[in-house]
Amino acid sequence: MVSEKEIKSIRKMASDGKSVNKIKQELKIPKSTVYYHFRKEVGQKQKENQPEIPECEEFKGELCGIFAGDGNFYHEKANHKYRITITLNINDNYWEEVQELLTEKLNKEPLTLKQKEFNRLRLRYESKVIYKFFSKHLDWDKKDKTASIHLKQNEISKEFKKGFLRGLIDTDGHLDLNQKRLIFNTISKPLAETTENLLSDFNLEHNTYRFIDKRENCRDMYRTYITGDEVEEFLTKIKPRHPKKQLKKLFDGKVP
Repeated sequence: MVSEKEIKSIRKMASDGKSVNKIKQELKIPKSTVYYHFRKEVGQKQKENQPEIPECEEFKGELCGIFAGDGNFYHEKANHKYRITITLNINDNYWEEVQELLTEKLNKEPLTLKQKEFNRLRLRYESKVIYKFFSKHLDWDKKDKTASIHLKQNEISKEFKKGFLRGLIDTDGHLDLNQKRLIFNTISKPLAETTENLLSDFNLEHNTYRFIDKRENCRDMYRTYITGDEVEEFLTKIKPRHPKKQLKKLFDGKVP
């Protein structure tokens, strides 16, 4: 028989979005008992195949970088919905790389929505666990994520930083082979500052400029440049996943 303290723990963990199996493993309580109190807390059918964040710092950082660059969220309080969407170019093979990565690491395949008429593809999860993970590591204005997203001032590992830069260059970056330079683009000043700090942590020389856009309803752009030999140094250290932004592109003479 479980104690009141254990029941409260089960309900708290269920409320936080943890699966029955995860609660069972952590509390060492029979699955049937966990399920009974799990259902009372969430008030719906048991969801066995919930995504779970692995204890891999590099992946955590990359996931945050991908979300910072091309992610979005939707929270419907009335129905307790937490929707995370990553929107990618359907004509790039990169989306397949991300789909495979998420499926492997989160132990759950994302819903894949192809929109060929808009040349885009969306990878989607309905997950409070993922939403809370992003909220732990990232900060943004809920009304304007694109212009405000950035890393929180938490203590993070070198592996996390490496992963974050990888996810960011793969989504918000460009490899210019003609001029041998890497460019990070964002309208979020805090994200540009985050990028600068992380590049400095890896001893990578860079320069950031603000491009003022006076057109109506347009916003200023912040661009961080890595040039010359530093490009090869970046690609060697960070190892982008995007096929068009990998080290081999510097030597095959093909412009992405």
